[in-house]
Amino acid sequence: MPPVYTKKDFQTDQEVRWCPGCGDYAILSAVQSVFPELGIPREKFVVVSGIGCSSRFPYYMNTFGFHTIHGRAPAVATGLKVSRPDLDVWIATGDGDALSIGGNHTIHMLRRNVGLKVLLFNNRIYGLTKGQYSPTS
Repeated sequence: MPPVYTKKDFQTDQEVRWCPGCGDYAILSAVQSVFPELGIPREKFVVVSGIGCSSRFPYYMNTFGFHTIHGRAPAVATGLKVSRPDLDVWIATGDGDALSIGGNHTIHMLRRNVGLKVLLFNNRIYGLTKGQYSPTS
């Protein structure tokens, strides 16, 4: 029988560094609430991210994680899932990271359909650079 987890088990001691009022806080809280309900051992979760505000996500989740380079989270996550199909691999990415420089990697990740979960933070702007238009603007 897998251990019983709570939201607190998926929280870290890292200071969350998003702007006040940012919607990323709500996404983080929701994921930390949902993960315990999935009944999967915590050591089986991996969160992979690229670059941008949303990509700080692995630091704030008490799971395994990778903070990769811009747009490459789908490629890294695909390699991980193919080599370790027993893991529950999630991608935390923004609209700029996944749909701009990472667009081609995202398309191939979807085409391969290896069972990844994607959290796409769509704020319609490059938030980290403070206002540059994103593909969804």
